[in-house]
Amino acid sequence: MTGSTKRNTRKEEKNILSKEYIVALEIYKITKRGNKKAYFSKLVQNLKGKVSASKISDCLDSLLDIGMLNAGWKKEDSKWVRSYEIAGEAKQSIKDLYKIVYGDS
Repeated sequence: MTGSTKRNTRKEEKNILSKEYIVALEIYKITKRGNKKAYFSKLVQNLKGKVSASKISDCLDSLLDIGMLNAGWKKEDSKWVRSYEIAGEAKQSIKDLYKIVYGDS
């Protein structure tokens, strides 16, 4: 498979993902190195044009309800924000999906 074909396949895979998985993958992408926090306004900024702010909010609620996310209040630039991370039980499956979609770990 050529590089161009791989990119097209990954683009198609991203297009078939549910909004919840798109949000979960973005949270994983932000937090995977461990030094950055994923919070609502950051998700809205990163997913602009892909997922609306109201849908991101709905997705966060759904992902918290099913136990895929953990949330807590953290201080970011002297402001308190609700920070999200992938829950331990879901981390491996989201990591595997991330590798498939982005070809990266």
